[in-house]
Amino acid sequence: MRGERKVADSAAPTIAVPAEVKPLLERLGELAREQGVSAYAVGGCVRDWWLGLRQITDVDVAVVGDALGFARCAAAQLRSGITPHEQFGTATLELQPEPSPSGNRSRRAERSGLLRIDVATCRKETYAKPAAYPKVAAGQLADDLFRRDFTINAMAMEILPERLGRLIDPHGGRADLKRALLRILHEKSFRDDPSRILRAARFAERYQLSVEPSTARCLRGAVEAGLLGRLNRGRVRKELERLAEEPDPIACLTRLGRWLNLEIS
Repeated sequence: MRGERKVADSAAPTIAVPAEVKPLLERLGELAREQGVSAYAVGGCVRDWWLGLRQITDVDVAVVGDALGFARCAAAQLRSGITPHEQFGTATLELQPEPSPSGNRSRRAERSGLLRIDVATCRKETYAKPAAYPKVAAGQLADDLFRRDFTINAMAMEILPERLGRLIDPHGGRADLKRALLRILHEKSFRDDPSRILRAARFAERYQLSVEPSTARCLRGAVEAGLLGRLNRGRVRKELERLAEEPDPIACLTRLGRWLNLEIS
């Protein structure tokens, strides 16, 4: 295996993985070992499971190596549907989640009956100018976490069976969740991708977070520079659609409106 395993150690905090997905993640972890790649659960599922939210959500898996090859092998072993995206080096698997011990099913499972697993190659991104699409290159797990929007979404989790649930948190997302803070990873975050302003309103409202002071300063600068206006309509529409799916979209829009009036908190 590659050196990526060194990012977690025996002292790392452990996440209680929902019973419905635990066997699946263990199988994916074992498959990664057989394929000679490193694979991790990343992003929103790690954040929510750390918070103790037990519902089944879409699971994101980041792979150091051939993500498409790994996804195809996983689809064959799991007998799942697969939608590959060759140009992006990603694939989506859809399969039935394991029943929970209580027999309950998640809200998503009730709606579709399928669990969605998005598999992507770990990558790093650079931006030529504000609001531009990024230039993407293959990277390591550390690169993939650093390119993300906020510390609370920049956590990963081991999925090898003997290490399942061990948290990888290089940017302090766990501490920020505990302190109810929303924090960007670097000062150019909102300038690189102004759609993060819209995402910030969603996450801040959903988890009742305050904007960390240096993040608030960067957000204010991006708003004053009019960077939201540089986004194309498709990206804005996509983020507004996601906002509309929040439990309280009106509260999200109200918070966003305050921010656009430079009342940032």
